[in-house]
Amino acid sequence: MKVFHGLVNYGTQAGFFSQELRKKGVDSVSVIRYDPSERIADVKLLKTAAFPKRFFPRIYNMLIKLYYFLKCNTFHFYFGQTLLPNQWDLPLYRIFGKKVIFEFLGYDIRNYKFLVSRYNLPSNHPLSIHQEEHDRMIRKRLEFEDKYVDYKLCCLPSHFRLAEAFNSKIDQLLPLAIDIEKYQFTEQNIKPENEPLIILHAPTNRILKGTDLIIESISQLKNDGYNIELRIVEGITHEQLMDEYKKCDIFIAQVGLGWYGTVALEAMAIGRPTCAYIDEQIFDYIDYSNDIPVININKDTIYSVLKELIESKDKLFEIGLRSRKFVENYHDIRIVTDQLIQVYQKVWSS
Repeated sequence: MKVFHGLVNYGTQAGFFSQELRKKGVDSVSVIRYDPSERIADVKLLKTAAFPKRFFPRIYNMLIKLYYFLKCNTFHFYFGQTLLPNQWDLPLYRIFGKKVIFEFLGYDIRNYKFLVSRYNLPSNHPLSIHQEEHDRMIRKRLEFEDKYVDYKLCCLPSHFRLAEAFNSKIDQLLPLAIDIEKYQFTEQNIKPENEPLIILHAPTNRILKGTDLIIESISQLKNDGYNIELRIVEGITHEQLMDEYKKCDIFIAQVGLGWYGTVALEAMAIGRPTCAYIDEQIFDYIDYSNDIPVININKDTIYSVLKELIESKDKLFEIGLRSRKFVENYHDIRIVTDQLIQVYQKVWSS
């Protein structure tokens, strides 16, 4: 097998998997679009610009894509994005005897109508406003993909339900993965009363992550006399985010999406107690729900859950230690890559 990963590098999945596949003897390369976060990848396409500056970068990018289309026989695409716009190239892979694996990451499989109903979102919420237009676009894309994609993966168990809402099918869950060896576990010392607990939040989308609700609850806690400090970081590099994890005492990933993502895994790997909304109805799709150390938090429980954590400082280290072990057992790139190799073997043997 000669495996291509790209062109999206969400959570560094393309970069991490490609590196680990090579260590396990599989010829693999990650090719990604311009990435301001500077995540790990083998080949990074040039940033395109407005005319006339766009000519050279576009030609260069097309030549790179053509080279790897000819070289590789197994294409692992993320986020529904292939080598050409609008998936125009999908029929070509079957014509040339190549295999295509899609991995859904979030927006590319998100059914707004289902989410609005499931989480009772208000009419002015972005998902409510754009649900018909978005769902129509996703449904049309999925119907086209079904004709040409050999295998479908998802990184979150919630994606199974979203796909079902589109009358589509996902073949398998492939857990999000990080290179655990690159995340040094750092112990938390119990802070004296005169030092504030640092609560970190790193939203990529404030509305979807519930940032305003987090700010409001923490302001209320501070008004009630709790010595805490909220740090919100946005638009920084991945390396800078790593430093922020180490400085915090508690990490809040989100309060509205129903599962944990890469930023939560990174914080847990470093040993930080991590809060996120976990929709327990999704437990039906996994067999490790009892081991999840994520502190379940939602829009109605932010204040009470954080209050309990703040008043139990001595428990933070133990939660952080369990969090590290959980990532090692279920989300280490070495373990998940073994699962991925089995997927490729299954695709080629079918």
